[in-house]
Amino acid sequence: MAPSTDGPWRLTWRRLRRDRAALAGGLVFALIALACLAAPLWARHVAGTGPEENHLTERVVVDGVPTDVVDLRGTPIGPTWSGRFFLGADSNGRDVMVRLLYGGRNSLLVGLAAALGTIAVGLLLGLLAGYHRGRLDAVVRWALDVIWSLPVVLVGVALGTALALGGLELGPLRIGADSLAIPILVIAVVYVPYLARPVRARALALREREFVEAARAQGMGTARIVFTEVLPNVAPTLVVFLPLLVANAILLEAALSFLGAGVRPPAPSWGTMIAEGEDLIVSAPHLTVVPGLMLVATVLSLNLLGEGVRDALDPRAKVRIGR
Repeated sequence: MAPSTDGPWRLTWRRLRRDRAALAGGLVFALIALACLAAPLWARHVAGTGPEENHLTERVVVDGVPTDVVDLRGTPIGPTWSGRFFLGADSNGRDVMVRLLYGGRNSLLVGLAAALGTIAVGLLLGLLAGYHRGRLDAVVRWALDVIWSLPVVLVGVALGTALALGGLELGPLRIGADSLAIPILVIAVVYVPYLARPVRARALALREREFVEAARAQGMGTARIVFTEVLPNVAPTLVVFLPLLVANAILLEAALSFLGAGVRPPAPSWGTMIAEGEDLIVSAPHLTVVPGLMLVATVLSLNLLGEGVRDALDPRAKVRIGR
């Protein structure tokens, strides 16, 4: 059989198609993302309520019996498996299904935006430190080591609490204390070392390669070499890290929101929903179980996808490439 002439990205896709676990993870994540994007449709046309609307004094018919949304003891109704209160209500009489979908939108937005921010900063620092070396490399490595040595959750809580007390002012730009930009910024910063360190190591190895030496001999400037010669060879690392960074960012956002340093109530997220249902975990377990299961499913699906992409990009992977 003649050797395949496919490019590296096409070979990667062909390897990935044979990884059923990775494809299943990608499919599950896509379905969760689509469901969250459809939150306004569910709220408007099915549930008839918004994520922050209270229904404490209302009643809903369950199996033909009128039932209080929240009874006199403060216990909310459980899942009705019908349009309104499909997954029940919380202690404030808010529809759990609506808040779950809107909370998923916030959690996914924070996770994706924070991961992209981490990639932007980590890529720039890693490329510059690895290619230039010297004093710049020493300063960058020192900063990364400091962040790396601190517990992620504690740093996130400290930064999130400090920024949320009075918001953030960057010149003419002001970010409110309840803005999603606060947890996005915090998570993007604390995960920078997780990307910058491997990018720096890769840039250190690439700067000695023949094609980089040839670019220098042709008189190319440093910026052009870094972004046209080194960066394309670092791209596979970014592809592998993206789903893993998104998964870790979503998990950290849930932890920060649970501790009160992430998404601010009454805005929903899976972390805030788990925190709000903690006190009623015995009488109304759906308040914590439902968002917890969504969080686990999302993170697990992204990890499966990330591991599949990593294996597909590994040139030593023992996967048959025959047509």
